[in-house]
Amino acid sequence: MSTQDDSQRRRIVELVTRAEAIVEGMETATLDGCWAMTAFGRYRLCALLGIMPYGIYEGSVEADPVALLEEAVAIADALEVSLEELSWRLALGDALRTAAADIRMVRDARDV
Repeated sequence: MSTQDDSQRRRIVELVTRAEAIVEGMETATLDGCWAMTAFGRYRLCALLGIMPYGIYEGSVEADPVALLEEAVAIADALEVSLEELSWRLALGDALRTAAADIRMVRDARDV
């Protein structure tokens, strides 16, 4: 794995961690439980990246979590991985897209 791959993976983790913190804030501010529909996809994504859900995040939570995940998708799709890691990269791309779609669905339904 090259230094560029390491920095790309770190960037993906940063983006997902930030998006997760933003959604967690939305989730705790909502009493109807609608964000629970996003839990499976978000948990799967965190598991693939080794991120502890509901962890402490001290960065900015002023961003669109869907946009952050879409940026992570672009980076993940460009990752050059060995044959042994190919299934992980494909699963990561799928998990990123699924989490973004789930978040978008709940957010858009709340905006109606």
